[in-house]
Amino acid sequence: MKNKLYISLIIFLLSFNYVFSQNEPFSMRVINPGYQLNSAWEITWGPDDSLWVTENFAYLVSRIDPITGGKTVLIDLSSKKDFTSPPRWPQGGLMGMALHPTLYSEWPNASKPWVYLAYVYHYNTSTGCSSNGSSTSPCRFNTKIVRYDYDRATHTLSNEQVIISSLNGSNDHNSGRLTIGKVDDVPYLFYTIGDMGAGQFNNINRTNNAQTRDTLEGKVLRFNMEPDGDAGALDKWIPNDNPFTDANSKPTAVWSWGHRNAQGIVFGSNGKLYQSEQQDKSDDEVNIIDSARNYGWPRVSGYCDGNYNGLTLANKTVHSEQDSCTALNVKEPIYTLFSDPNPGALGSNYLTWPTVACSSIDVYEKSAIPYWNRSLLVTSLKAGQIFRLKLDPTGTSVIDSSTIPAMRNQGRYRDICISPDGLKIYAACDISGQTSGPTGSYNGGGTQPTHAGRILEFTYTGPIGPLAINDSVNTYTRNTVIQVFPNPASKILYIKSIKNVSKPLHYLIYNTTGKLVLKGNSNNDYFSVDVETLTPGIYIFKLFNAYNINLKTEKIMIK
Repeated sequence: MKNKLYISLIIFLLSFNYVFSQNEPFSMRVINPGYQLNSAWEITWGPDDSLWVTENFAYLVSRIDPITGGKTVLIDLSSKKDFTSPPRWPQGGLMGMALHPTLYSEWPNASKPWVYLAYVYHYNTSTGCSSNGSSTSPCRFNTKIVRYDYDRATHTLSNEQVIISSLNGSNDHNSGRLTIGKVDDVPYLFYTIGDMGAGQFNNINRTNNAQTRDTLEGKVLRFNMEPDGDAGALDKWIPNDNPFTDANSKPTAVWSWGHRNAQGIVFGSNGKLYQSEQQDKSDDEVNIIDSARNYGWPRVSGYCDGNYNGLTLANKTVHSEQDSCTALNVKEPIYTLFSDPNPGALGSNYLTWPTVACSSIDVYEKSAIPYWNRSLLVTSLKAGQIFRLKLDPTGTSVIDSSTIPAMRNQGRYRDICISPDGLKIYAACDISGQTSGPTGSYNGGGTQPTHAGRILEFTYTGPIGPLAINDSVNTYTRNTVIQVFPNPASKILYIKSIKNVSKPLHYLIYNTTGKLVLKGNSNNDYFSVDVETLTPGIYIFKLFNAYNINLKTEKIMIK
């Protein structure tokens, strides 16, 4: 018994050392070595095994082949804006993107082939905005959220439907992230909108509305996925059960409030809405967003710890973070990157501040990389780092944090996405060493950072953990033939398709009398089918692509 305990203790200590050493091996490859993106704001894994990307300066939405780097422009939105070279560029430009779930799940054509986008479209020339760095005139823009139809056959976006066009914009803190997630099993569209940089730099005299609940600045907003009635009416896009109403007792788009500049938002499979938010000199936040909750800005930054007491946030004096937390019922972050006990002593050089300028967030829920399952991945603009925050089993607190050595200082990271098998992390790098607003850089100047305008592919090369049931087993090997194996099969039949076949793939299995006995679909090139319920005998297997073209017909035997 003692020996068993001793061996168990050794195993635990070894695993403990591995867990907290956090030096997982990755190889790195540039996806697009022959060209730069100008500049990728959003990157997401598409339903066709492509990377879908928005370029904030170029106003392009594209599909990029992760193997060849080949780029297909889905739409050019540059004609949708009424400015070409304003005195200051809006922070972002073409920003967030979210794909309707049916694009991944339905074939040959999705019933709701919708792509949601957010972009700045109007510049108010009468605001006195100046390119002069000492100017205190705010630069005022307008932003809209829209929905497009995606045509799988032509790979184009068309038929713009405006959801809202009255959102304010700025040259600072537009935020601009979109995500889709369910509330009470109903999918909704969520959007982060910043405080417009109010109270700092050229926006120092701009009113900060993060604590003004009936304005749409410094908030997380919630919209219907499709209008409840007339698509041209804004109120039809706003859920009736949103938590707040306006002076006319109509629901507003506000879901949560008291935010500064949230450039990251993602739903976990547990239904929790995670958000990363840039703060002032310290206290970059990772939050769980709940309906109707106040997150404190600009009266609280980070935890309710009082480290800003007597200092200023957004050009306003903070009297007591603790008292404000109580009075406003502030929901504290689950983690900060990082909280300085005395931010007032940090000086004026923002490159020395402990803020990391968190720019996006994703959730890793795969078993492929040991210990990574149920982790948040947060990218930073400063120093080009990706933070991994290990969550507890409930997903409500961070129990371990680290940066990933192989991913440090390789670029100024704006966004990331994760391959379906969990073995690859794709990171989009800014083309410039400066943000599009007045703040931040990681290389100390205007020279281009490492891998400017590139997408980096980080492939995990260490021992692979056991795959969970919902984990893809895609190994990203380009095949020349479609394989169906083993044959004969008893319990599991594996299908390995040719890379980049239009998704989703659809399979049909018939018995010898021509009766359909099993069917299903997959968005992965390499997937499995449970055939244990089939009686032993001969069957016909057929595989189709998203356009209902037969890719493979094969006789299989179930033993």
